Amino acid sequence: MHEWHSFLRTADGWFITYSLPPPDLTSVKLFAIGHTVELYLKAANTKFTNDIGRAINFGHKLKSIWDDCKKDSKFMPSFEIKDSVFNKDFFSVSVVKSLDEVDRRHYLHNQELYIVAKFLPDLKYLGTLPKSLKSAYGLGYIHPNPYWIGFLRELRDYIGHPQKNRLDIIAHHLQEGDLPEQSIQYLKGLYP
Repeated sequence: MHEWHSFLRTADGWFITYSLPPPDLTSVKLFAIGHTVELYLKAANTKFTNDIGRAINFGHKLKSIWDDCKKDSKFMPSFEIKDSVFNKDFFSVSVVKSLDEVDRRHYLHNQELYIVAKFLPDLKYLGTLPKSLKSAYGLGYIHPNPYWIGFLRELRDYIGHPQKNRLDIIAHHLQEGDLPEQSIQYLKGLYP
């Protein structure tokens, strides 16, 4: 039977993919981290609601599943997706100017989270013809971004991953030493 932890091996695999060099594949890297977040959120939602079908039905709507998880006051207290920011056009040159000072700082710190939460289905098409982007756009990002280590540490702690007697695929690959050094150093940040 599928349970909340059914998502974790694949989520960890996508995060390993995100960590791998080369860093110059923007859409691939952002899709990999976005899909990582999606699967971890589905695990969290399933654990919280005890309903895997509910989590799966969210599809790629990360903001919706995030909001559903936030009904648990213990879920990700250090992170927030604000409607006042999420509803902005992130690819507009005036997006930063359109936010008040508090939202501006919040957006700039969490920019990649907002991008993957809003555009996950389109990220695999960046560079071609994304459905929801109707004009020219520019996108800057950091790879591998240390932001995701803190984000995923908190999310993994909430889920209770890794668990004793369950495979932690990231720890397995770190122990095997079969990843590039850049990935090893980055992924080690998940572990205290």
